[in-house]
Amino acid sequence: MPHPPPAVDDDMLRVAREFFPNLTAADAVPGHPDILRVATPEGPRRVHRWPPTATEAEVAFGHEVMAAAKDAGAALVPAIVGEPEDPVLRRDGRLYDAQEWLPGSPPARAQVAWPEPKDWIDVPVSISPAQFSQIITALALFHEATTSLAARPGIPAAPLSMLPGAVRQAHERHLAALRSRARREPAIQRWLATGERLLASAEPIVSEATRGQRLPTSVLHLDLWPAHVLIDDGAVVGLLGWGRVAAGSPPLDLAQATLRLQGWSDEAVEAMVGAYANVRPLSPDERRLLPAVAALDAVATTGRLLEQTYAVAGTARPPTALRAGIDAMLRSLSALERSLKTQAAVGKSKRTPWRRGPGPRQGREGGKARERRR
Repeated sequence: MPHPPPAVDDDMLRVAREFFPNLTAADAVPGHPDILRVATPEGPRRVHRWPPTATEAEVAFGHEVMAAAKDAGAALVPAIVGEPEDPVLRRDGRLYDAQEWLPGSPPARAQVAWPEPKDWIDVPVSISPAQFSQIITALALFHEATTSLAARPGIPAAPLSMLPGAVRQAHERHLAALRSRARREPAIQRWLATGERLLASAEPIVSEATRGQRLPTSVLHLDLWPAHVLIDDGAVVGLLGWGRVAAGSPPLDLAQATLRLQGWSDEAVEAMVGAYANVRPLSPDERRLLPAVAALDAVATTGRLLEQTYAVAGTARPPTALRAGIDAMLRSLSALERSLKTQAAVGKSKRTPWRRGPGPRQGREGGKARERRR
């Protein structure tokens, strides 16, 4: 049974009238209480309310990043509208901005209402290869255009060196929330077993890479979910969710996009690297890091989905779309475990001649023996 449309928030409506005094209609967006769709004579617009912790400097940086991406040719980014000298309003301690309303809609089942109609959960959904390529190309343009911005001091940052610690903390929280349900839910059991092995394999790789070398840095999107992808007539026409942009290492964006928009597999990674390299080639160090970064993100993302699904009151069975999204993430965890094992085996084989070669004494003795035989 479909849920009734949400009511329009009074605060959002008051701010919308300040941005657009001539608006003719306003509609709430299901699953997005901080977004209002507004009809104006100039066309549809969206009013966006930033989180309570957002500062004016962070909002201004987000606007600068979006403008840089559009200037670089990333046409999927919405344009900021409003007065150029003051595109942000502060009302009752909250910051608001207005953007153009892009056409299209997210893929089916990109969000699921659970456990209450007002609680919406982002779910991984596999989009078509062509649509995935469009997103990766837009990310490459975005990363390439923001390398100089990422070097600016004082901007929001998400250093890759902090990823292992952040994922480990999140893992402990998810464990505490899910432990009592683990015996009854096979999905939790699979996450527990595979997740621990992936953390043990991936943490040292990321820590070593970030400690021993300087990786390329760009501004990252950091919120790549199917719910933020707008599709119209089979093509991607928009990418939303620009409220978390921060400087960091591009493999994190690429890992998130692959996990949540395709699922991790050799074919998906090959397609991602190919589309990305058409604009901005990945360095060998970035490519080697991809499976480890994806493994850490997958452990945290799957744990959060499991907690949102099962660590709730009541005994009702979760929706099929939510369980399918969890199953897709569990398959990615297994694929990542295989990728890391293969990577480790290749690394060992390259070191084998050096490790197993004869020492100085063995070499001399061997030389004498060969000389005697001759």
